[in-house]
Amino acid sequence: MLIRLVKIAFSLVLILSLASQSFAAGEVQESINTFALNAAKLIESSSKGNNFFFSPYSIITAFGMAYAGSAGSTAKEISSVMKFDSNFHKALGDFITQLESDKAITSANRVWLREGLTLKSYYELTLSERYKSSAAELDFKNNSEGSRKIINDWVSGKTNGRINDLLAKVLPDTQMILTNAVYFNAKWSREFNEKKTQDKDFDSFGNKIKVPMMMQYNKFLYAESNGTKIIKLPYEGRMSMLVILPPEGKTGLEDLTPERFAKLTQSLSRYEVDLWLPKFKTEESYELKNLFEKLGVKLAFSNFADFSGITQDEKLKIDSIIHKTFIDVDEKKTEAAAATAITMVRATAAMPVELPKAEFHADRPFIYFIVDGNTDTILFMGRQTFHE
Repeated sequence: MLIRLVKIAFSLVLILSLASQSFAAGEVQESINTFALNAAKLIESSSKGNNFFFSPYSIITAFGMAYAGSAGSTAKEISSVMKFDSNFHKALGDFITQLESDKAITSANRVWLREGLTLKSYYELTLSERYKSSAAELDFKNNSEGSRKIINDWVSGKTNGRINDLLAKVLPDTQMILTNAVYFNAKWSREFNEKKTQDKDFDSFGNKIKVPMMMQYNKFLYAESNGTKIIKLPYEGRMSMLVILPPEGKTGLEDLTPERFAKLTQSLSRYEVDLWLPKFKTEESYELKNLFEKLGVKLAFSNFADFSGITQDEKLKIDSIIHKTFIDVDEKKTEAAAATAITMVRATAAMPVELPKAEFHADRPFIYFIVDGNTDTILFMGRQTFHE
């Protein structure tokens, strides 16, 4: 009888644990995916048909550290726009732990303070427990260039040398810099044969360009909806790449809401797919202050910002949000990296069956995502085209 009760109790603990993990992942997924798709439309509108690539996971993680110290109207505005709530920091911390159980992805956070700035104990505890972030003091005022090098070297080390010179400058009146770095390196679950890669035409909005096209015929999760095609390409482990191929002449972002994204991913089923996917490498850099303001986060950048949860020493506001990314896709693997820096100054993320057949030829501009395969949370997102 005792053994039976112990087994029941263990089962209940396991069920509650899994339910808690699912709840945490759901909260974080909504925040990250909503931000990703809204931000992508703003980035695309200013990209003039060029590539873009960013990591909503990195940006949300860094911004979450700023949110942890916000208060009053500033906290309410961030919470409303970014879909954060009082449980967000715990949910994100739990999600990061789950996500990084897959060795394909690692991330790190660090807070850099001007010498003498004292953090409030609760804020420091939140950074440590939820974001695994430590704090380091730097002499921004007298050695801004040396401080810049220390931060950039830290970012480079955490991204395997893929993100260098994240900060072009550090101002002497900087009070605090919040940094996040993410590194991803995963082999395809079904590798492409290098011998089958051929130069093929890629139709970039009417301009045909020869690109190295990887090819394979294999079983994948695939779906079609009103001329839009979507495919899920698994990596070894829990991560996947989702590729959305819009109808010719479309960007793929016109009606891509979080709800439609979820509907597309939920409609995937197994097909035998004739797959073409170009090899590509992209590096991007962004200043995201204007993007956040367009999304509706404005107080955090103004002299009315309330980050009183961070320190009593100074009244702070966000001065800039710098974001840099890298991705390299080839026959064997995908390597990606991202880093975000938020600078703060004084305020004045059975049996085999006959499968249907499909063709997925990514020979025109396409949208792609690297996602947590268990939750479809968007870790990286980009649009790929080619120009002569």
